[in-house]
Amino acid sequence: MSGVLNWLLDLLPGGRSADREVVIPDDLWHEVCRDQPELAGLGDEAFGRLRRLAGRFLAGRPFYGGGDFRLDDARQLRIATLAVLPVLELGLDWLDGIRSVVVYADAFHVDHEEVDEDGVVHHVRDLRAGEAWEHGTLVLSWADIAAGLDPEHATSVVVHEVAHFIDGVNGMENGFPPLPRGYDRAHWTRDFQAAFDRLNDEIDAGVEPSIDPYAATNPAEFFAVLSEYFFRLPGELQHFDAGLYRHLAAFYRQDPMARQAP
Repeated sequence: MSGVLNWLLDLLPGGRSADREVVIPDDLWHEVCRDQPELAGLGDEAFGRLRRLAGRFLAGRPFYGGGDFRLDDARQLRIATLAVLPVLELGLDWLDGIRSVVVYADAFHVDHEEVDEDGVVHHVRDLRAGEAWEHGTLVLSWADIAAGLDPEHATSVVVHEVAHFIDGVNGMENGFPPLPRGYDRAHWTRDFQAAFDRLNDEIDAGVEPSIDPYAATNPAEFFAVLSEYFFRLPGELQHFDAGLYRHLAAFYRQDPMARQAP
């Protein structure tokens, strides 16, 4: 694994701290904003805040290239910008759980254990595009991030994994992140559970689901996949369940559908 990359040392005076940020060159910033579908429609003020958050994200944690993968400044910036998009209106404190970022050239293998219906433990090796590790490492596949430059691509691996960290701010990844003060928790639970059950029923019946079937894995993956759709393909999420779109708009304090309006 390659070491910490050099541009994280290019900080505003005072060194690395939660209040410092990397100085982002204009050309790199405009390249990211121009190419990334999730950022379409953001206004100038929002872009300015997003840029500052991305600079603070870069300054606050090391980036590593897995194996011999070269993780240059442009790639780091794209990851950082996508990582802070979900917390644009929430604040960077929501991502304090991310302590480092590791990026592989392509999908990577993860070894883990699964327990079947009979209680037998199986050792499994899966190929993953991203992982949110409990000790604070965000692990990503660059090939999957690069695929996200296609506006018709359905997934956003950075947003997906960041959503797991957001979900776990209250101590557990279960599809129930800390909700705003006064929010109707029962309403959230009822609507998300009903949609999760409906998706699983469709899959069990052999009906092609209108969103990524990986969302049916468990409530945590359901929340993460819906977050991808919310920021990347909000129209498809609204078509799947308009109520869940409204819940996520209230939670993230953003309205991507409005940003895409002509």
